[in-house]
Amino acid sequence: MANMVLPENVEGFQNGADSGSAAQAGGAAPVASASRTDRGAMPRKAASADSPAGLRGSHAHTRPLAGCADAPSASPSLDAPALCALVTGATGGIGRELCAQLARECGTLALVGRDRGKLEELAKDLVERLDVDTRVFVADFAQPGAVDALVSQVQAANLQVETLVNNAGFGYDAPFAESSLERQRALVQTNDMALMELCHAFAPGMAARGHGGILNVASVAGFVPGPYMSTYYASKAFVQSFSSALHMELRPHGVHVTALCPGPVRTPFWDNADAGGTVLARMTISAPRVARAAIRALGCNRLLCCPGVLAKLIVFGSRFVPRTWAAAAAAALQKPKR
Repeated sequence: MANMVLPENVEGFQNGADSGSAAQAGGAAPVASASRTDRGAMPRKAASADSPAGLRGSHAHTRPLAGCADAPSASPSLDAPALCALVTGATGGIGRELCAQLARECGTLALVGRDRGKLEELAKDLVERLDVDTRVFVADFAQPGAVDALVSQVQAANLQVETLVNNAGFGYDAPFAESSLERQRALVQTNDMALMELCHAFAPGMAARGHGGILNVASVAGFVPGPYMSTYYASKAFVQSFSSALHMELRPHGVHVTALCPGPVRTPFWDNADAGGTVLARMTISAPRVARAAIRALGCNRLLCCPGVLAKLIVFGSRFVPRTWAAAAAAALQKPKR
């Protein structure tokens, strides 16, 4: 069957068209819009019993996911930037659920994506359900310079990113020799270059302050070769390897870095691909479950988070199965129908 993929939130550029929430990205659009007004400052939230250890405390978003103990308190000045969690690819699949999880712990969410309508709909939902401040940033990471524009907008909005979630990305399933080079470039730009640039923009400040968290959404696809989705699988291998290295570099500075590597996740991708009844689709896990596991892992600074039995088996098995076998298995799952 065509389009049988293992990765997490893979939607987009299927059959030459953009499939809605596929590449939820951030970048070069107008200044952020606030989604909550006339409320004043966020009240302090009491952490729930199942909150990640790194987020517990009477004012949890003072040190988002920066460790398994509470951060030292400080008295911010009136014009101090608002601490926030910034989530790219916020409106689709895992991204939306990550926003919901973070909203329970953080005072302000910066939502980044390409579709303003979907972003504002999500922002409204989060405000009404979870009483969180939201800011909306619209852009497209496939365009060079989008990250610089986003960073400038975040600074202009007087936000300080304490938790960065790099979830924006898309997949492109086609034999490489027959594929569009333009789309392959856009994939690498979105999945890898923008992620690296965002880490470079915000990690230095986290390290200087001695706390912060970065969650990079990779995939079990990063552990095996992926014929017929070669660039996508390779892009996730970059995310996994880069995040692991960054984890070691930033750990002495009190900054947490986790690579989220889910297997098949139940998102609209499966139904869009007419794959809802397949064996692999029946092995999927829910996006809320993935999001909960990811936030817990980041709170305790785990290097890898591989939620679900299938994801763990793939990651573990990739150490022992010859790569030619792994590539053949992936090819059998994903070879397009003729």
